Amino acid sequence: MSLTARSTRTVTRRQFLRACAFVSGGLALVVACGPQPPAPAAPKAEAPAPTAAPAQQAPAQKPAEAAKPAEAKPAAAAETPKKGGTLRVGFYVEAATMDPHLSGSKIDRQVYHNVYDPLVILDTKLQIKPNLAESWQTPDPKTIIFKLRQGVKFHDGTDLNAEAAKFNFDRMATEPKSVRKGEIANIESTSVVDPYTLKLSLKKPDSSLLASLTDRAGMMISPEIIKKKGPDLERDAAGAGAGPFQFVEWVKDDHILLKRNENYWNKEGGPYLEQIRYRPIPDDTVKLQSLQAGEIDVMDYVAPRDVAAVKADKNLVEVDVPSLAAFWYMLNGTKPPFDNKLLRQATMYAIDTEAIVKGVWLGVGVPANGPISSSSWAYDDTIKPVKRDVAMAKAKLAEAGMPNGFSFSVNTTNIPINVQELEVVKAQLAEAGITMNFNLMDGARLLAEGNAKTFEMSTYQWSGRPDPDGNTYQFFHTTPGTSLNWSGFSNPRADELLDKTREVSDQAERKKLYSEVIKILQEEAPVIFVVHPIEPKAFSPKVQAYDPIPDGMMRFKDVWLK
Repeated sequence: MSLTARSTRTVTRRQFLRACAFVSGGLALVVACGPQPPAPAAPKAEAPAPTAAPAQQAPAQKPAEAAKPAEAKPAAAAETPKKGGTLRVGFYVEAATMDPHLSGSKIDRQVYHNVYDPLVILDTKLQIKPNLAESWQTPDPKTIIFKLRQGVKFHDGTDLNAEAAKFNFDRMATEPKSVRKGEIANIESTSVVDPYTLKLSLKKPDSSLLASLTDRAGMMISPEIIKKKGPDLERDAAGAGAGPFQFVEWVKDDHILLKRNENYWNKEGGPYLEQIRYRPIPDDTVKLQSLQAGEIDVMDYVAPRDVAAVKADKNLVEVDVPSLAAFWYMLNGTKPPFDNKLLRQATMYAIDTEAIVKGVWLGVGVPANGPISSSSWAYDDTIKPVKRDVAMAKAKLAEAGMPNGFSFSVNTTNIPINVQELEVVKAQLAEAGITMNFNLMDGARLLAEGNAKTFEMSTYQWSGRPDPDGNTYQFFHTTPGTSLNWSGFSNPRADELLDKTREVSDQAERKKLYSEVIKILQEEAPVIFVVHPIEPKAFSPKVQAYDPIPDGMMRFKDVWLK
């Protein structure tokens, strides 16, 4: 599907879920999934069908009626994609690291999906399809055997084979700074069967693992580059990936530049673009002005206050699409003051998330009841978001022996909507006698302090995963060392439930288990759940053939510029 001016569309969550079961081309999480003329010139980027095992399917989304576009004008028919041009992408914050094994940032992933190829990929229906792994078998519930595609090279020219894949899994499991440990925690061992066959032996059956391998846990990095560059890989990923684009440079606070991989293994469709240039523009107004002036082609996120203006601009393409994301506040339970459950609860009850969603997010999202988005099959609408109760907050303070309140600091990235939201939270907390101070920082420092657990409270914006395991296990299961469990939460019953969600394949049973986990999280308050956002994005009508994947990541392999 081509993007055309005036094709502003808004879809409901129900419409989106059904529509994404039929869409065949367009804009990932940025173009409505209603009926459209296909993009005639951009072949699908899906890999050939597996030779041994059929593609596994991620849990399906809830059915709903298909969305209907509002005054969408079809693109000119039979246009042939052309090579060349630089796609200029504006991000709301700078990336944190170019090492997928160490990354906890959503922005990082937007770059990774163009530089690093994962073993398996998602299609527009959230089905899992072959990629670097051309097929896989499960001879028993605790074994997965991947047959890797032959002839694939990393950008440094080295072979991507079973030894390289094993190296990656071993590094994710043993590297002290790895934050992929939770995602691969159930892998007992990896072994090389032959040069292009990799065997994963699991501790227990794991219904979520394949979905995890569509993202950072499945992205392969050149072992030679890891050995050669060491920690420098975080800033310089030249040669490291095997994706459709190669890393060129990262100029801090200015841009990340990629170039087309002329030797990309998948010869169907693109890559067509000569380059991709990512530019951090934290100021929402400046970013929108840059798009309107033609200085950038893609705006990763439209601030809620700007959505109406963007919709009214006939020279832009804007769409609101629900996501799998969850935004929350991490409370560090490993140190004062939030090692005290009563103070965590007092803070939680003092915050009015409904007012935040209405007043700050302007309804571009829904209040969160837990980590699982309302777009997921596992969402339980019988569990309501925690309601503000100032009297309860004061009672918890008194029970904690702090009737006059306490003070703490919060870490956040310095972007306008974060600051605006926390100003509201600060005022709400003050009404209960709690004082909150700000620590404004870049994404790299936020990640570092989160991993080191040196913060008191931290904002956290998780883009979500197709399987609810990706929104839960790595954040709330007891995990030694570095992980995304920044709060240090450890609860035996929650651990037991989360382990069971990986062992059970029946969706209805898994949903019940997740619901019990959410009830525990609301009681223990290791985090404060805020919002499941809708993510409005805006594009120049020059951008063509963007294929929508409902995980929200912007993949540019088949994109071209008109």
